[in-house]
Amino acid sequence: MTNTLFISETKLKQFTDINNNVDAELIKNAVRESQDIEIQRILGTKLYKALINGIITNTLTGNETTLLNDYIADALTYWAYYYALDAIYMKPRNNGLIRSTGGENSEAADLTLYDRKRKTVKSKADWYSELLATYLVENKDLFPELSETTNASEKAANLSSKYSKSPFVMRGSGRCQSQWRGLPIANSAYPYLPPYYGYNNGDCC
Repeated sequence: MTNTLFISETKLKQFTDINNNVDAELIKNAVRESQDIEIQRILGTKLYKALINGIITNTLTGNETTLLNDYIADALTYWAYYYALDAIYMKPRNNGLIRSTGGENSEAADLTLYDRKRKTVKSKADWYSELLATYLVENKDLFPELSETTNASEKAANLSSKYSKSPFVMRGSGRCQSQWRGLPIANSAYPYLPPYYGYNNGDCC
């Protein structure tokens, strides 16, 4: 894992409800782990390493800076929070999971509330990850690393796994009649996807 982080501890605390007293090393570890797993999964190893090298050598391009500041930072903020939740709120003990209430005090963890918190944070991480992936698809020519061949130890960019099917499907006769007339069914929010062609003979009423 890298020691070059795409967001700071300050940013993570600023845009989430993480208490200012949470240990800085805990937060850094969460950023490092989530960045290495979740962000590298989207970007692919080639682009991921190119951004790290650009930060280290202070040679980031304008396009790379936009990618980092406007898209990666938001996704990483909530992925890092998601990865930090266990260490922040839950501590395993012989008698089960407990939640710190300040100082040496603690109480039994409410797993229902905790699960709800995790789902809320993850939904935000997924949302910003979708924006990041969509931006890369629409601007892939700006980042040649996305098209470079990877070796066995590297990850290819994962930009389309969530969008393998059209996100917009008309129901009932409206869909069938439109396709019967040769009209493609697609969503303008996803211009990089092929139109939906689900019509088969006999499907229409």
